[in-house]
Amino acid sequence: MKKLVKTFIYISLITAPLTCAFAQTGAIEKILNNTDAVLAAGFLTAMQNMQPPTAPAPENIALEKASHTPAEEYLPIRRKVVYTYEYTSSDFQGSKVLTVEYLEYSEKDNSVKVTMATFNHNKPKLDTFVLSSTPAGIHALNSPLAGSRLEIPSPAAYNAAWDEGTDRSRIAGVNSKISVPAGSFTNCLKISTRLGGGDAGTAERYYAPGVGLLFEQILAEDKQETIKLISYQFK
Repeated sequence: MKKLVKTFIYISLITAPLTCAFAQTGAIEKILNNTDAVLAAGFLTAMQNMQPPTAPAPENIALEKASHTPAEEYLPIRRKVVYTYEYTSSDFQGSKVLTVEYLEYSEKDNSVKVTMATFNHNKPKLDTFVLSSTPAGIHALNSPLAGSRLEIPSPAAYNAAWDEGTDRSRIAGVNSKISVPAGSFTNCLKISTRLGGGDAGTAERYYAPGVGLLFEQILAEDKQETIKLISYQFK
């Protein structure tokens, strides 16, 4: 029995840092004092001289991976531009052409009027809405696939999250890469969304600095839709 106890004492000595972190000193003293006084004294001295355990400060991921690109750079709403997208949906076969045009920017309202048209061999379906810039980010009264929403928050920091109704979005990347018909892009902002808290599906979209929205896909329970940038032209 004494041999087993001494074995325990030896193991305790070589694992002293763990013992100090997780055990109560009084309980260890009681065991040692009932066995070998010399070894007990040495062990207690080692415990008293041991520095308390420390841990590094937690990494601030949001600050370390914060985007240094202003929100308006991802959506250049101060410039006149025409975007052309390939639009596919589970609601129809084949693909359609979707155009989005930014018109004159209003310095007074910090907003731009946007026209959106969907073409499919017939008369185009037209819509008009407004994009506005605020301290909280860029807001859209409409969008190609998702309706009214916060397009890009400010600051655009990695893992920043926000709720809109039952949908929860977050910035999943600030240095993402993606290829679309218009080309391959790097340093992109990626936003992921859990629809209905994740129960109704998912969505993701990418923005390139100096360009705008490159790609968006919605995978919902009742519908799957995708737009991919074909071309863009600044005026």
